[in-house]
Amino acid sequence: PAERAVMRALAVAGAVALGWAGVAQAACIEPPLANAARLHEFEMMMMDVSLRCTRMGVAMRPNYDGMVAAHHHVFDGAAQTLKVFFDRAGDVRHGSMYERYTTLIANHYGTGNTSLEACKVFDAVAAEVARTADGGKVLGAVALTMIPHPMLERETCPAGR
Repeated sequence: PAERAVMRALAVAGAVALGWAGVAQAACIEPPLANAARLHEFEMMMMDVSLRCTRMGVAMRPNYDGMVAAHHHVFDGAAQTLKVFFDRAGDVRHGSMYERYTTLIANHYGTGNTSLEACKVFDAVAAEVARTADGGKVLGAVALTMIPHPMLERETCPAGR
């Protein structure tokens, strides 16, 4: 059963990657789309980390929620940009390409290893980003540092670009 689940996950990942490549027409994505993907991936990564850290005894959820609330317009804008991009890929069975993409990101970061020390660092990052009301500049810089090449960019850009 576990092997079958892994095979299904790989098949879905392959299908989504092919869809991304088709939409991007084998070219690197434009910087605004790459930035939207980076911000969305950062938000998903932080959500997954906050859940793992909470289970480990580090109550990072308030800082994560504060970060999302403080920058909801930035995160919402990134999600909207991605939805428009994936809508061009056409409808697929059992949900949209955007939903599949978001699920792949959540699954990717949901399986990570987290230590108490890492939880404290991630909590401090979320707290600092939540405190900074600068139109998303610090958020963007942190996301760029932590996610230099988002999954969407890696899947749609030819090697070496």
